[in-house]
Amino acid sequence: MKPRIQMIPERGECIFRCAAEQRALLDRMLYKRYPDAEWGTFFRFGYRVTPWGVLVTLVDLLPPDRGDFDEKSHVMEFTPRYIGRGLRSFDQCAFGLGFIHSHPEGCAPGPSLSDDDMDRYFAEEFEKFSGGRPYISLISSRDEEGRRRFSGRCFHQGQWLPVTKWVTLGKDLIRREYDFRKPAPRVSNGSSTERAIELFGDDGSVRLKNSTVAIIGCSGLGSPAGHILSRAGISEFILVDPGLFKDSNHERNHASRASDLEVIGLSKVELLERLIHEVNPDAKVTCIKGDILDPATVDALVRCDLILGCTDSVYARAALGDLSTHYIIPVIDMAVQMGAKDGRLTDQVGEIARYLPGLPCPWCRNRVSAAAIRAELATDEERAQANRAAAAAIERGDDGAQYWIGERPKELTVGYMTTAVAAIGAGYAQGWLTGTSEMPHDRFQFDLGRRFFGFVPDNREPEPDCSCQRCSGFADQGQTDFTVSRPF
Repeated sequence: MKPRIQMIPERGECIFRCAAEQRALLDRMLYKRYPDAEWGTFFRFGYRVTPWGVLVTLVDLLPPDRGDFDEKSHVMEFTPRYIGRGLRSFDQCAFGLGFIHSHPEGCAPGPSLSDDDMDRYFAEEFEKFSGGRPYISLISSRDEEGRRRFSGRCFHQGQWLPVTKWVTLGKDLIRREYDFRKPAPRVSNGSSTERAIELFGDDGSVRLKNSTVAIIGCSGLGSPAGHILSRAGISEFILVDPGLFKDSNHERNHASRASDLEVIGLSKVELLERLIHEVNPDAKVTCIKGDILDPATVDALVRCDLILGCTDSVYARAALGDLSTHYIIPVIDMAVQMGAKDGRLTDQVGEIARYLPGLPCPWCRNRVSAAAIRAELATDEERAQANRAAAAAIERGDDGAQYWIGERPKELTVGYMTTAVAAIGAGYAQGWLTGTSEMPHDRFQFDLGRRFFGFVPDNREPEPDCSCQRCSGFADQGQTDFTVSRPF
């Protein structure tokens, strides 16, 4: 008898992601013969191989046609026709191919000996026909109370990795399910988050404690957001910011101290890490003093439960849209704009938007432009060359604007405004992670100086020809459709 499949958790893990609409469709199909018999389907997925393991993102299903399974059998029995259809998909796209099936009522979702044989066969065949793409196998079932449970494993480069987490992204809840063989996460009562537990309930507090949140930009918006979320019980953070702390940051940076003004070379991520650990010494914090477009940064971000965009960079906002669409990651993006004239404030505008597959991306919302991204990412040499070309065009009598790369005006903000916007955004993050509240609109602006705060929602629909509407879950295999990429 062949030995059972041995997984190697110390060498990595696999995380599976899908959108809520995909999950609903999948559940309807999986339990087609429930409670007496199994049913399942092939599915195509995008993926990213990282130092920590493999991220798998559901693209679409390849459901069986009539006759693809023996419907008289209580277990899954494939026909060569269905297997052949799956293998042909490798010639049609760059995605991986996986299989998911349900177990009957009363059966745990652990793999059986026949499941082991099936997975060995598919892993070998799919690796051979796909040129080395991963293979993933998932098993779903329901317990006595109707709750969904799962187990899974991913085969890549000769190793089996456990699927440790299944994340379903919806507008009202980021649902995370863990391998049924792992003990359920718990949170202790009577802790410093006692009042939060009263509001969110025990389940909500558990979800917060076991969440991983990334913060892109760790100064005016990022530092108060990190401060609030660390006090709320979030236990793992990934902090991303390439910048160093400057004296001018001190007025709005919650993480800085007066003594930091005498220190040269402090990074913003280090300051926020210090603040988070002062609130919760046990928090796990990963600091990335780098750019959101760096591959190592993306490797870290794709395992997060939620990303907070706290930067005024246009290209970073475009990158957040790409991450959300391609890797099925929820994003809450925040921005502040202030203005003054003759010594009086004219604008005190805050903006909060969320991005997830199915909603308009930053391009659909006209929040980014190719010209602004070009200006931000241009090297000094490219900027000088463009300006010379613009000057030459003007000398010829032509319009030089098509060549010129201007300097982006400095964003003027102060601490009370960035703190207010970050606090609201952090509140929405907690509501999304726990499922206890939802943003009133997918994007809105408000002005603290206007009556009724000048509240303006943006409820537009996605642009039908935008890549965000066809690339959900494409992951690395959709890189040609990324709207912004790292300059070389």
